[in-house]
Amino acid sequence: MSNLRKINKDRLIAFLKHLESKNTGGIYSDCLCTLKTLLYTSPNFSYDTALNTHTNVQTFFNSINFEAIEPEHIIKLKPILYQAADIDVYARYIKSILNKNDKICNPILMDIWTQLGLRVLKLPIFIHEKCIEVNPVIFEKTILSAISLWQVQDLIDICFKSPLVFQTCSSIFNELLIKLNFSDRFIDFLVNFINNFCSLCEENNIDFIDFYPTKCKSVLILRAISKSNSSELSKCYLNEEVKKLVLNFPKESICLFSHFPDLYLPI
Repeated sequence: MSNLRKINKDRLIAFLKHLESKNTGGIYSDCLCTLKTLLYTSPNFSYDTALNTHTNVQTFFNSINFEAIEPEHIIKLKPILYQAADIDVYARYIKSILNKNDKICNPILMDIWTQLGLRVLKLPIFIHEKCIEVNPVIFEKTILSAISLWQVQDLIDICFKSPLVFQTCSSIFNELLIKLNFSDRFIDFLVNFINNFCSLCEENNIDFIDFYPTKCKSVLILRAISKSNSSELSKCYLNEEVKKLVLNFPKESICLFSHFPDLYLPI
């Protein structure tokens, strides 16, 4: 039979004060950190002695209310999570850090990204959107790591889930293209990336144009019309829109040219 033991938090607080007075480091400190975390678990959390340790640890992690934990204690939780947390627990942990938006937690995020490695792109899309909003450096690290590790399909998948992610990713690609002095190899990568992205949109009956910023949509709509109706008039309208985009939004025009080289016009 299971032996379910609920945590008496009043007794736990008194016990923690007693332990803290001893001021011992090492493994003792890690244990103390774990015990302190119990204060932030669901009232329904119970330790079931009939289950194995790993299952109980997972239950413990899933019951933590990360949003209620102060930044200083959030930092101390990192080594505990490294031992057994799954991707869902990490997502909740990261979400709480991003919501707190406290600079003292930024190094922790960098460490977590390194720890997760290839699994970063498996995080829920709201994590990537929140990173773009409050910690864009982390998102840029995600994109650059994905390119270096050739996680192209995973990158396409997260772009497909969010126009914000797609546009930010495209902006990073654009800056990289400029820094690489418009390398032919990188342009080939971009064209291949966009072709695969557009194919994914088509497979799911989604218009890829909806992922682009408003300032680019008129050009892309006229491009689509021009492809289906190759009249001189449609080409003329397209050329005029492309020229306006180049004059008013040079970076966005570079982005579109790299995605769709057929748009390029000598002006």
